[in-house]
Amino acid sequence: MKKENKAILMLFFVTLSWGLTFPLIKSAVSYITPTSFVVIRFFLATVFLFPFVVNILKKISKMILFTGLLLGILNSITYETQTIGMQTISAAQSAFIVGTNIVLVPLLAPIFRLHGTCKIDFFAAIVCLIGLFIFTHFAMHFNIGSFWCFISALSIALSIVVLQRITTIKYFSSFKLLAFYQILFTIPLPIFLSIHNDYLYNLTKISVIISLLFCAIFATSISLLLQTKYQCRVNTTKAALIYSFEPIFASLFAIIMHQEHLSLNMIIGGTIMFFGISLHSIYNLYKNS
Repeated sequence: MKKENKAILMLFFVTLSWGLTFPLIKSAVSYITPTSFVVIRFFLATVFLFPFVVNILKKISKMILFTGLLLGILNSITYETQTIGMQTISAAQSAFIVGTNIVLVPLLAPIFRLHGTCKIDFFAAIVCLIGLFIFTHFAMHFNIGSFWCFISALSIALSIVVLQRITTIKYFSSFKLLAFYQILFTIPLPIFLSIHNDYLYNLTKISVIISLLFCAIFATSISLLLQTKYQCRVNTTKAALIYSFEPIFASLFAIIMHQEHLSLNMIIGGTIMFFGISLHSIYNLYKNS
């Protein structure tokens, strides 16, 4: 029980870190292009994580390289679209829309021949979509930023089911290596996309520096290491329930850091979305207790 409590605490720290990235990135994208931010973030994360894996690099396998490449591409799409989206919508809006990935996972799972989807999954998805509809002012304000953040949510959901599918087929000798190559292979696609664009804006702004360092070290490298180490000590249901707090943390930080205003639509819609996001986890938590 003590090990599980420690694992829950560590996963809450991971979720808290992810939530804080939303207002930090929002502060940075006024001075740096989204593509540049993603490239530098993951380059710094790779450099930070390298000393932790340098002694086990010889354990590399084709499966780890393939999985790392696939997850890296999905990561590129996830963070590129999320960062682009926050150029036109608030951090709180972005966090709640991206948070719908938890509902999308069980809907995508059957496509990859994972566990079947039950009625509660579809019900949770419908509840979440209703909340999203209200949250975006009855679709009148579902602008391009909202669209990009929803693509980010879809990419996150795909990365979760792909990882689950591959790891059930092949046992990995080192998840640290998988995390390292996943981060490393996130870099090439944004570099390719930036070839015909201005690469940097302003790296002298303190908001950009703080955002890059926090996102690279805490929200990427350390979070992936903690997630890899501790998620296996709690069941999937509890982990999903913990991760569903990400948009809540993001909204609180956005209000504190940017004085973002939450309209009545956002409060009602966000509450419904949070209920939909956590409904499946709560149902299974009580079912298995």
